[in-house]
Amino acid sequence: MKFYLFAKFFTQMSVPELMEYCASAGIDGPTALVREGYPLPPDMLAEGLPGYIAEAEANGLEVKYADTPIDFNDPALSDRMFGILAQNGIELIRLQYISKNSPDGPRALAGLGRRFAETAAEYGRRHSVRSVIQLHGGFYPHNATAAWPMVKDLDPRYVGIKIDPGNNLAQEGYEHWDYQVGLLGEYIAALGAKDAAHLRNGDPDSPSKGWSRPFVPAYEGMADYRRIYSLLHAAGFASGESAIPSILMPFYHEKEPELLMRCLEKEIKYLKTCASGGKNNG
Repeated sequence: MKFYLFAKFFTQMSVPELMEYCASAGIDGPTALVREGYPLPPDMLAEGLPGYIAEAEANGLEVKYADTPIDFNDPALSDRMFGILAQNGIELIRLQYISKNSPDGPRALAGLGRRFAETAAEYGRRHSVRSVIQLHGGFYPHNATAAWPMVKDLDPRYVGIKIDPGNNLAQEGYEHWDYQVGLLGEYIAALGAKDAAHLRNGDPDSPSKGWSRPFVPAYEGMADYRRIYSLLHAAGFASGESAIPSILMPFYHEKEPELLMRCLEKEIKYLKTCASGGKNNG
């Protein structure tokens, strides 16, 4: 299983520095983060992506996963971005989230999500890549139960789901890990490797009664990563040709980069230990 870094909180680094850090920390490569304010803004993707990948490869890394703002509202732009990413060797393209603020209300989301997934599968087929839909609180789909009817009977070679224990625990959508893996099966395209914890450190008289659910390193959080990786091993998604990537998402200590990096390096070792021992820790 490969471990890729979603480098949202690494803007203090240049691209060469980011690649050097990934190599030194035992990360297989960064994702291609296509976003304004980052090295790969959408309007400069064609110009910037080849150099970004070359810098990664010079450090013994790879760039196979992209985080994008693609929402299919502009078909020509979406097709162009898919083409650029595919032509540069990107294999997994994570799409924009679906807003829950549908003018037709929550009951319209299932149909909206299905049409989105059908479009995602078609773009994936057209460009021989896999579109990735992430489980994300506050958006749709927020859990495996919502995602399943979106992708059911579509070709899993071209569309899949990124499961995300951290989002489930910090935001919404928690479901037992065996249920998620069993339900989504061959549609699981990536694992968002982040975690969260329930903490009571605020005002007990507030509406939340002092509780919060912050993101924390996986070695401190509530998700049972030994169990998660064990399930992925059993399903055939943690090794071999069917292995999916773990996307490292250090959403903690974002204002303290040195502390973030120290915790991330410890988190990587922890996750790799869980992944390597997963077959025997179910």
